[in-house]
Amino acid sequence: MDNYPHKSGLGLIEPVAQINHNVAILWNNVWSYRRVTYLEGIPPFQFLDLGALAANTTSVITQALNLEVQNDEFAQYRWFPIDDVQVRLWLPQASGRYRLRNLMSVVDSMTIERDPCLHLTEFFEWQYERPSFEAINGSDYALAQVRLVAFGFRYKTEELKGDIVRAIQDGNVPVVRIVCQGVQ
Repeated sequence: MDNYPHKSGLGLIEPVAQINHNVAILWNNVWSYRRVTYLEGIPPFQFLDLGALAANTTSVITQALNLEVQNDEFAQYRWFPIDDVQVRLWLPQASGRYRLRNLMSVVDSMTIERDPCLHLTEFFEWQYERPSFEAINGSDYALAQVRLVAFGFRYKTEELKGDIVRAIQDGNVPVVRIVCQGVQ
């Protein structure tokens, strides 16, 4: 079993873990040790429409309620905009993803041309902690809508306790490490 997310290499998205695999989920700087009990593929769907966006403007940061999963679940998503905009991902809402020292990189409508399998857009969501998105219309014309599409996997998990957690922490049991938040 791999010990890191984003394992698909050159190709389509793969589940980061299978049923009965152990996962360590980082959220709010705390590791949660879990076992996958159910796995389901999520086909591409439009999860958010940020609405109309005037020329040379930026939308408000909007939570993506349709990406939310249940308690004890995490999701693995890849995503892209289908309209001519640049989009920033916030996970959690106050922490931008793809952040460098002097800028925050964006996903745009050409990302799918440059990275057809969307490896660089992959992120993980834990339980009901939904991501947020912000669109930038850098063009000289207004857009009637700004739509985003996602696909991936949903994982139901159960908590691990006792000796198995200690064995994972000691490095004696394999685990897939999932980071479900932005690095501060």
